[in-house]
Amino acid sequence: MKVKHTIKCHGSEVLVREEGGKYHLSIQAAANPLGFGNVLETFSDKEEAIRAAEQFCKMLSKAKEHGYYLDNGHFVKPERERIPVAFCLKEHLTEDLWIEHLNRG
Repeated sequence: MKVKHTIKCHGSEVLVREEGGKYHLSIQAAANPLGFGNVLETFSDKEEAIRAAEQFCKMLSKAKEHGYYLDNGHFVKPERERIPVAFCLKEHLTEDLWIEHLNRG
């Protein structure tokens, strides 16, 4: 696997890695830089994967501001429905729509 893009995000690193012509968007703890992280989504296009990585970091920031945390590929908040990361990335939500979704969740 070859790293194509990396972003520092809330004590973690969001990575885009290429493997076999596919681009894996993953997150790993900054304290464990030797791992491959948890894959959140896979893309066939490098630019789309990089855009999704940037979007994910922004979404994670807003989710944390609203009391959510990341758990096994989902945004989670007690007594709220789990929100799959893959769904959010494919919907191309604006920041306002994302905040509305978090408040409604």
